[in-house]
Amino acid sequence: MSIMSKRNLLDASTLTADRTYTTDVVIIGTGAGGGYTAEVLTKAGLKVIMVEEGAYHTAKTFSQNEAEATAMLYQQGGAQKTKDKGIVVLQGRCVGGGTTVNWTSSIRTPANTLKHWREHHGLKVFSDDELAPYFTEVEKRLNMNPFEEFEPNANNSILAKGCAALGYEWHRINRNVNGCANSGLCGLGCPINAKQSQMVTTIPWALDNGAMLISKARADRLIHDGQKISAVEITALDTSAVNDTNHKITITAKHFVIAAGAMRSPALLMKSQIPDPSSMLGKRTFLHPVIAVAAEFEHKIDGFYGAPQTVNSHEFLWPKQTSKNPNDNKMGFKLETIPVTPMLAGAFFDKGIGKSHASRMKSLPHLNVIDALCRDGFNDTEACGTVEIDSNGNPTLDYPITQTLIETARNVIDKVFEIQFAAGAKTVSAWHIDNPKFTTLKAAKSWLKTADLGLLKGMYGSAHVMGGCQMGKDEKSGVVDTNGRHFTIKNLSIHDASIFPSSTGVNPQLSIYATTLRNTKNLTKHLT
Repeated sequence: MSIMSKRNLLDASTLTADRTYTTDVVIIGTGAGGGYTAEVLTKAGLKVIMVEEGAYHTAKTFSQNEAEATAMLYQQGGAQKTKDKGIVVLQGRCVGGGTTVNWTSSIRTPANTLKHWREHHGLKVFSDDELAPYFTEVEKRLNMNPFEEFEPNANNSILAKGCAALGYEWHRINRNVNGCANSGLCGLGCPINAKQSQMVTTIPWALDNGAMLISKARADRLIHDGQKISAVEITALDTSAVNDTNHKITITAKHFVIAAGAMRSPALLMKSQIPDPSSMLGKRTFLHPVIAVAAEFEHKIDGFYGAPQTVNSHEFLWPKQTSKNPNDNKMGFKLETIPVTPMLAGAFFDKGIGKSHASRMKSLPHLNVIDALCRDGFNDTEACGTVEIDSNGNPTLDYPITQTLIETARNVIDKVFEIQFAAGAKTVSAWHIDNPKFTTLKAAKSWLKTADLGLLKGMYGSAHVMGGCQMGKDEKSGVVDTNGRHFTIKNLSIHDASIFPSSTGVNPQLSIYATTLRNTKNLTKHLT
């Protein structure tokens, strides 16, 4: 066993024989849901074992080299895509999960989203008043406050300037940081532990109070009799946390909490043949599809420095549907910025080689990037996504590029072109396979009218995966109830974004934290 300090840590790559453990609760996944669950249950006096597929990296082992850090901390080294390769899907794969690599945006679930959950999915308990105390408790625990230590960097300031010039709403974002140095390295793992991720808050607290953490360990199968789980079978991974070793870990427990994310949580239940009376398992998976536009300015932006996201706009998040034709109803979207780091800019916004690539990278300090998170899961015309198991037994996500998404992208790009030119852009360039540049708004809009934004033409991304194990009012309408408890398997809970019946419409970490805190407190009453 690999021990750090006095904490009970097991690096599964060091195993020389199979292992068996018994505990009160085993938690699969250590992101926003898993980490918070571990602290609350440990405080209640329960024995807890956390299982994480990725490695346990800390500020001492993080790398500020993008290529190294992305391989260390992200699913498939940052190369994970949807089934048809149309959408890049970034997810954390390390202790702390997405909370270790996110950009710290901390936003409460919008009232309109909760209203949709109540009215369209029958989840009557999800009112603003019901969740308010949990939001407040999480915000205090993780230091989620207005970011006033530094002014927004130039990348964020351009979004504010362009919105203000056009009369659009914009505001500052709360961030979960303490002692931030404004380095801009959030996505690579905070090198000074200023980001209040689960890796530096709830997980260490749980470990210091008796919990155990097993890293580089992949949960493969839940052993059950159709009513109750008896154990989870786990494969130890090698030092890269990628390849299987010959060693297995079996953990028996009274209760099992799955918090492996909205692709791997449903996939584990599917591989384990967990009963699914609703036929909803793996269905209605959401991505907040991301559409982005780059702009070049005369003055330096240096978008690779400073807090990545401090400004956003909800101007277009809840558009009025004016057409009676449902096919004309586009997704609402939230505007924010993407940090213009060399690897992101080189991989996403430059498809050229040689002199073309050199020219683009030379202009890097002058680039601004504004992106939109599209609010999926609210319109009947959306296909949403479906989690599947590929021939190698790995989860994959089928999320088609629909006409609704294409027309939403056209709407987004149009608005962002306007905002960037209003802020003084010299050129604008949509995230598109042809990577066209325009020096006037008229030329940009002319191209956009007929631009092919379909599969592998328009470029799409995501860093927020939700749904697939959605909450329902009964076993016919969902996989779990409003407390995250499985309808059929009585000792199984799901504590992550997979239980959301739609996307949140905003960066989801605070929504995951609050629902997890609520559901774990209810679970604690049951278990104790």
